[in-house]
Amino acid sequence: MALLGALLAGCETYFVDPYPPEISTLSRERVVKAQDTPVVYGLVFDLHIPNAAECTRVKEQLRAALRAALLPTGREGMEFSPRDLSPGCVQPNSRSYPYWEYAAQVRQAEELFGRGRVKPVLLYFNNVELPLPSSLREDFINLQNGGGNAPQLWALTTQEVLSNTRFAQSAPWTYSSDPRLTARLAELARAQLPFIQLEQPSAEGFALFTPQELSWVREFKGCTRPSGLDGANFVYGPQSIPVNAAQPPRFRVTVPQQEPVPRNQRLEPVTVRFTLEVCREHCERFFSTPEGELLAWNATPRCFLTGPR
Repeated sequence: MALLGALLAGCETYFVDPYPPEISTLSRERVVKAQDTPVVYGLVFDLHIPNAAECTRVKEQLRAALRAALLPTGREGMEFSPRDLSPGCVQPNSRSYPYWEYAAQVRQAEELFGRGRVKPVLLYFNNVELPLPSSLREDFINLQNGGGNAPQLWALTTQEVLSNTRFAQSAPWTYSSDPRLTARLAELARAQLPFIQLEQPSAEGFALFTPQELSWVREFKGCTRPSGLDGANFVYGPQSIPVNAAQPPRFRVTVPQQEPVPRNQRLEPVTVRFTLEVCREHCERFFSTPEGELLAWNATPRCFLTGPR
């Protein structure tokens, strides 16, 4: 190579490397798709039913019907412990919802399913034609404005309650023995659950080359770098990277994590495309560029076939 350098110094304009690097390009694509998230929900009872047996029956009926609709067999998820704001189905004048209890159950769900994958649904039941007490109304407002841990609050309740309290979804309370009392909530569950979000690819990344490509690629360069692309066990970029067959290169794709959304909202997949320049043989030799330059391929941090990007 020293002799070759001396020759280049004397006749650079006319020199053509007799063994130029054998290079080509490879295109890569990875699609990050929407995936289902666990269905995490809780029931909040606030009923007024004088008959104790009927109180028990109605609550058991509601719990069974909503569990069948929200968490059928085979679906990933969990049910929070039910919260009864009116024990014995006798509504006190002052009622509140304990946020600390909700936060503790969210932490439990996140330990089970992972942070960022939980968007709870709280279902509130109230059969009384009276506005909510201010304390409970404020609790519900604060709960829904709680940022990343805020639930979707659904209600099966009366028009009087709906007139002064905001819920993400609601259905009218008819009468406790109505066989279709929960039909509207079941319809909402079918349309919106499970919530979806973009998958979070594994931190281990993906193989950069197929086994067949690994048999002949000696070195490579990254020519394009879309947002979210990085090397998992190498530094991605236009510099030449030797291929170690014992530790094949892997790449990572990351997308911003967003909270789960109802499945009837359109969530576009994210497609990451990039181009590699790969060398089969003579990677240290000289390449004649269209601009008339003569450059050693693996010593120049640049892709020659695609131009600078």
